[in-house]
Amino acid sequence: MSNIDNQQLRAFAAQYGTIVGLMWIVSFSFFIIGLTQPLLGNLSMLFGLLSIYVTISLVRKFRRDITPLNFWQAWRMSSLIYSYAALLMAVAQFIYFRYIDDGLLISTYIETMNKPEVITMMQSMMPGEDLKAVSQQAVDMLKSITPIQLTIELLIYNLFLGVLLTIPTAGFSSVGRKR
Repeated sequence: MSNIDNQQLRAFAAQYGTIVGLMWIVSFSFFIIGLTQPLLGNLSMLFGLLSIYVTISLVRKFRRDITPLNFWQAWRMSSLIYSYAALLMAVAQFIYFRYIDDGLLISTYIETMNKPEVITMMQSMMPGEDLKAVSQQAVDMLKSITPIQLTIELLIYNLFLGVLLTIPTAGFSSVGRKR
């Protein structure tokens, strides 16, 4: 692959990463909405899965229209796409947790922990433990996490998810006819 092809690959990966990142932001938005309206929360999973299909399609389109790619080049492009998407997602998550959340995540966690079925499940998982104390420790820990700490943690998860997705993405996008 020539230097010009490498530059094109990186430039297109940035554009495609923006598209995938926006899809992840929509998915995250529906996840947050799903905390209060569970039916809409299902759209979160739909957009997350759709982003994988879109990534495969975009890498195939690049391979078909711009320059042929072998598996490792498709893997590299997929890695870049998911990395750019994760960075864009981190920016959106920081903005959400810093300026918009206003305790929704913690209050939803507290509400969930007080449901009878969750209490029963916790009692079976931790027999003999003081569930109120354990729940309070978890809430205190959540309250102590700053938005930037939470964002960095989620960025690491998203990057790891991208690493896991690169091999199947590269595999599916590098099969088929080349023009």
